Amino acid sequence: MNCNTIYCSSATTTDTTVVLVPNRAIKTLDNTGCYRLVICCNATATANLPVMIQVNGVSIPVLCKAGNTVYSSQLQKRRNYEIMYGSDNSLYTNGQFVIQDRICPKANTIPATTTQTTDDGTNNNMRKEK
Repeated sequence: MNCNTIYCSSATTTDTTVVLVPNRAIKTLDNTGCYRLVICCNATATANLPVMIQVNGVSIPVLCKAGNTVYSSQLQKRRNYEIMYGSDNSLYTNGQFVIQDRICPKANTIPATTTQTTDDGTNNNMRKEK
């Protein structure tokens, strides 16, 4: 499948969303069109917020294949994501992007690491459960 590439080198973070801004303006999107998304900025280091992509000044939501919102903690920098654009969903008047690849599980916090001594006297790093 031949996909157009969208490079996002900057992101705008508000209180409610992370908006990825493409390097070059996207003029038109084909319904059910295939695109390759490459995130070249640190949008994933922001708070755990819903992700959108800016197209012609409009923010279009990014969803997973199950139709759920994709959060900034689920995406990785410099990874290629295959995304499809669709405009037939009545929930989003401007359409939506759907990520076709696997994404990271949603993480609310990064657990702390603790050291525990085992019966044989060795130290093992373990994640601290909250």
